[in-house]
Amino acid sequence: MAGASAFITESLLRGDAPLGPAALTFLVRRYATAGGDELRPALERGLTQALDRVAGGDSAPAWIHVLCEAAAVTEDERIVAAVADASRALRGGWPSRGSLLDATRSVDACLAAAILLDDRGFIGQTIDELERIVGLVYQPGERLPLSLRTPDEPDGGIEEHVTAASTLLTAHDLTARLPYSMLAEELIQTMRFDHQTGGVAIRCTFARVLGRLARLHDDEEYVRAAIVARSTDYRTEARTILEGVAQSVDANREDAALFAIVTDELARTS
Repeated sequence: MAGASAFITESLLRGDAPLGPAALTFLVRRYATAGGDELRPALERGLTQALDRVAGGDSAPAWIHVLCEAAAVTEDERIVAAVADASRALRGGWPSRGSLLDATRSVDACLAAAILLDDRGFIGQTIDELERIVGLVYQPGERLPLSLRTPDEPDGGIEEHVTAASTLLTAHDLTARLPYSMLAEELIQTMRFDHQTGGVAIRCTFARVLGRLARLHDDEEYVRAAIVARSTDYRTEARTILEGVAQSVDANREDAALFAIVTDELARTS
């Protein structure tokens, strides 16, 4: 991780290119833990770029997640307003009818936004949309589809399953409803031997989800209450995935940032 972190930090301080969501998230977290005048100009520049994107109509879920985290380190009132606007735009596309990937990303971002906005009605609406999506696409023992329109075919791949699992884990974090986390684990079980497929970003995201499941398995009360895959060492699997992508991240700032974020998350919960 040290090499990836140094590469990102040096690039951020140069300010030679707009920041993507992962790089800005890395910067927000680094500023939250270390602070310092050195990082402030880059943070302010990155947040301004993100706010400009949202103001220009970019309601991509990744930007919502970044701004939700940034709200904890800055008092800029524009951030909460931007989250409200972007999440409202996503809700305008509900009920989702297109790809499963877009639908679950939208729900995940809106869950984060609803927590920041402290809007119980918004949370309920978002959970309802998640329930609707799951009802359309989930069949016990079968893989998820690519599309909500044609749930019978073709099957989705690692990205659909990992993103859906991540969204379900977020819903469990918010509601403590065991069916969400258990379904997330079931989806990941179907993908456990596919982690060498896909690019760096999705493999890092896979490792991130495995780390979240590992934290649940650390909770004895949770393990007693839920149906879990007891023989699975998710934390070791996550480390294996990260080791597999470690040599591929330094050439791309977004990949390096995501790798550093996930590695740090995993280390803090070991």
